[in-house]
Amino acid sequence: MTKVNKLLLILTCSFAFGLYQPECSAGIFKKKKKNEANKEAVKEKNEYDKFFSEKHTTVNGLIKMHKMKGKLYFELPINLLNRDMLLGSTVSEISDNTNAIIGSKPTDPIHFRFSKMNDIICMNLVQSENINSDQDENIQRSIAKSNIDAILETFKISVYTPDSSAVVFDVTDFFVGDNKLMTPFDKYSANLSRGMRRSEIFQKDKSSLGEIKAFPDNVLIRSNLSYTYTISGSRGTSAKDIPFTALMTRSIILLEETPYRPRITDSRIAIFPVQITDYSAKEQKTKNIYYAYRWRLEPSDMEAYKRGEKVEPKKPIVFYIDNNFPEKWRKYIKEGVNQWNELFSEIGFKDAIKAVDFPENDPEFDPDNIKYSCIRYAPIAIENAMGPSWVDPRSGEILSASVYLYHDAIELLNNWLFIQTSQADKRVRHTLIPDEIIGDGLRYVISHEVGHCLGFMHNMSASSVIPVDSLRSPSFTQKYGTTTSIMDYARFNYVAQPGDMERGVKLTPPRFGEYDRFLVKWNYTPLPNASTAKDEYKITSKWISELSGNPIYRYGKQQGQIIDPKSQTEDLGDNAMKASEYGIKNLKYILENLNNWVDKEDPDYSYRTSIYNGVIMQYLTYLMHVYGNVGGIYLNEKHVGDKVEAVMSVPAEKQKAAVKFLLDQISSMDWINNKELMKEISLMGSSADLLRNEVMKAVIASPNKVELSALKAEKNAYTVTDCLEDVYQYVWKPTLSGEKLSENQIKMQNLFVKYVGIGAGIKIGKEAKTKSLSGEGFIGIPDFLRGSSPIAHSSFCSCRPDASKHVENVSLNPVAGYEPSSATYFIARPQDGLYYGYLLKIRNILKGKINHPDKNTRLHYQLLLHNLDNSLKL
Repeated sequence: MTKVNKLLLILTCSFAFGLYQPECSAGIFKKKKKNEANKEAVKEKNEYDKFFSEKHTTVNGLIKMHKMKGKLYFELPINLLNRDMLLGSTVSEISDNTNAIIGSKPTDPIHFRFSKMNDIICMNLVQSENINSDQDENIQRSIAKSNIDAILETFKISVYTPDSSAVVFDVTDFFVGDNKLMTPFDKYSANLSRGMRRSEIFQKDKSSLGEIKAFPDNVLIRSNLSYTYTISGSRGTSAKDIPFTALMTRSIILLEETPYRPRITDSRIAIFPVQITDYSAKEQKTKNIYYAYRWRLEPSDMEAYKRGEKVEPKKPIVFYIDNNFPEKWRKYIKEGVNQWNELFSEIGFKDAIKAVDFPENDPEFDPDNIKYSCIRYAPIAIENAMGPSWVDPRSGEILSASVYLYHDAIELLNNWLFIQTSQADKRVRHTLIPDEIIGDGLRYVISHEVGHCLGFMHNMSASSVIPVDSLRSPSFTQKYGTTTSIMDYARFNYVAQPGDMERGVKLTPPRFGEYDRFLVKWNYTPLPNASTAKDEYKITSKWISELSGNPIYRYGKQQGQIIDPKSQTEDLGDNAMKASEYGIKNLKYILENLNNWVDKEDPDYSYRTSIYNGVIMQYLTYLMHVYGNVGGIYLNEKHVGDKVEAVMSVPAEKQKAAVKFLLDQISSMDWINNKELMKEISLMGSSADLLRNEVMKAVIASPNKVELSALKAEKNAYTVTDCLEDVYQYVWKPTLSGEKLSENQIKMQNLFVKYVGIGAGIKIGKEAKTKSLSGEGFIGIPDFLRGSSPIAHSSFCSCRPDASKHVENVSLNPVAGYEPSSATYFIARPQDGLYYGYLLKIRNILKGKINHPDKNTRLHYQLLLHNLDNSLKL
């Protein structure tokens, strides 16, 4: 038998007994196996191609996206499953900017991960705020089980890619739906001012998918969303079923697998914090850790940096300037950004921050993409600006930030400059202040907001360390301006008097204060020799402690109701009474000359009306600064070894002086009723009487503020009795002396009886016939004094504004810091008996003065006695 025949016999037997294994064969049989595999591959590929067989648009980037038949499909690489991402939502276009402004992000970015569960892709909200710094495996396992990612959305897998490296799923309803985490409605928008409420109804049939873009590091999806909305308030519905459409841009960025090493901060410095809870076995308790908001600013050449050379950062901080800004504003806006390089240079960085125009021919640039930091123009009549930022919640690394400048910020600057400096600066005595002056004010506003974008909070105590008399010193103001930090709410030099500018006194805030230098040093100085975040904190914490005895480096929190008079907004100097006295003197001068200055420029009196209202608000602001000292307590954040006292009462003599200052003002407010102005600008009653009523209400309420301060005083406390007795002696001194009362003295006595009666739970005279006492709460600051009026010109806030025409200051975390300065538990003792005793004392005095020779004084006493007898039923 030949060799060929033997081979054929072997093969025939192999087939017969099933011994042939195709994968082990060669030649023609191997070729057959390849063909079969190719057929299977073609079959799988066809499923993918069949799914996308209709005409569609595809963009390829971090996530490949397909837009087909009005639907959006993600093609998510498997290797991106369980990777941390951020999704930001930006308003690109809008039909009504009283609901939100273009360029704004009405909601915080969503920190999420995609995961796969069977044939479903889950979009999960990441919880990163709980850690175990000890690296204890047992605790870490428990934390992981106790803080699993919550499922925000699920998507059914439509198809796999041919090589199974990615999954395809429909995300249309997520991006073209009423998702509250990505709503176009800003909860701090203009139409929600003054307690108004908004309800919205989503209209899916009028909403659609828009443009899609993809880049290597992120993707972008636009959606046209339509709603109707209704605005209502205490007086009913003001707008009903109003159509509304917004073009929203949603962008997704991939976070680094290893977060930037955080810099641990604490409550002694004005740095925005990310709060992390540490479950440490070593600490024997849970402990809050705070990571500083900060950009990833790293030297491009660390060895050169260590040698003391100035180096550029690996990645500078870039702000893109909206091309819709009026051209004459642009150079001042850019300067407000670039000036921060002065401080970065001091810590060794060159060109760390820069302002550039919106690129015109860059296909990648999109100002609504979360990865770009922009300064945006908002064409709306809001007197404000703001500077929010968005961070990696795992570390506090700032990923992007924005500044929003509302159009009427310029009007606010005009009013500030006129009301605070026209007594000294002849150049601003016009309805249109020269561009170079307004422009420099705009630079200041932008630099303040960029400070927020760098991670810096307000420091409201920065201006309180400057002696008032230094604000009239040419040498001091030329060097230091009005405050030690531009992150304070300290505006222009209202202490300066006529003639001071000619002597060289500077009227504007500084470019930077000493505290600003410290913030940049603390937050951005590289510490290459520290190997961990805790090692860094040992260094940076020591920096704070070493300077704790110097008030320049004190951080004063932004307050709602004033407790610490050193941390007030819009104030200047270390003595509120002295600074306010200068300020009030200037307001009188401005009102007396207002007609002469602007008569030819203001034919319809609209500007004078605005300035007159502003003068009243400024006056109230000065009174509030003084009122903060009554019952005030100085608060300092303190660690062991720091050279400060955590809690100190305002000295009794200072509180006493503040009460007298307020009473002096109540008795001499008639200058506000400027006859020459009021006869032209509006039909109104007495502004002075309105102010007198509200300020007296506050003064009579002072004992309720004083009690806690008295308890905290180590010696010579200013007590509740001292306070009320001072008010009583001032108001009733002319009666006790037998003097004829002036009209203002009669008004003050009537107000004293009214509010002391309320304090005793008794309504006097016609007040007894009105509503119950439940609506007359007056403990603390009256509504008028802590409402919009005294801070109507104190906008420019880092967080969300209450966007009314005159924006009220809204204190929201984290703008006001961390926890309260001290956990004080205090229940005020009832004061009704004390107030009742004064009613009896007044009644006895009146009985002896009932026959006063002056007719008006006599009738006043008789009526008061009549009302007291009826109310006290004696």
